[in-house]
Amino acid sequence: MEKVILPFCQESGRPLALMIGVKKLVNPALRLAGDSVGKSRIETVENLCAAYPENKFLVTFLSRENQHELCVAARKFGNLLPFGCWWFLNTPGMIREITGMRLELLGLSFIPQHSDARVLDQLVYKWDHSRKEVAQVLTEKYEDLAATGWQLPEDAIRQDVERLFFRNFQEFLGVSL
Repeated sequence: MEKVILPFCQESGRPLALMIGVKKLVNPALRLAGDSVGKSRIETVENLCAAYPENKFLVTFLSRENQHELCVAARKFGNLLPFGCWWFLNTPGMIREITGMRLELLGLSFIPQHSDARVLDQLVYKWDHSRKEVAQVLTEKYEDLAATGWQLPEDAIRQDVERLFFRNFQEFLGVSL
């Protein structure tokens, strides 16, 4: 990785996307369905970000326990962008919890969801339930702001949603789509 992938990513301006935390084939009899989840070490990502400050890293963890550590690391490294709730975390409750935590710790500096679809047919329903949960979390945060007397223009909400679902990725890549 240090000799080929990271130099290529740096030279091309492309981020390295890491989806960390799969325990392969814990039940081999289930074949592809036999994978599970394992807690990982955030230090590996922190070391990559520190050693390669010119590289960009899109990172997600499969373990719920790693999500808080990822948020804290993203506050320390501008070249780290958390993304998505995938596989065992792509459930309505986990999406709400992780999106809420990311908003509280990172503001709008993350990507709330990616496709998470191993099968094309999954794309529609996974996007549909993710969008609903992210919308609910945003609504609650905006209601908290409104309770303080702050008047929230509709255009500001639209810009926030655009940033979360489009501009963060576009700006992190440094491209216009």
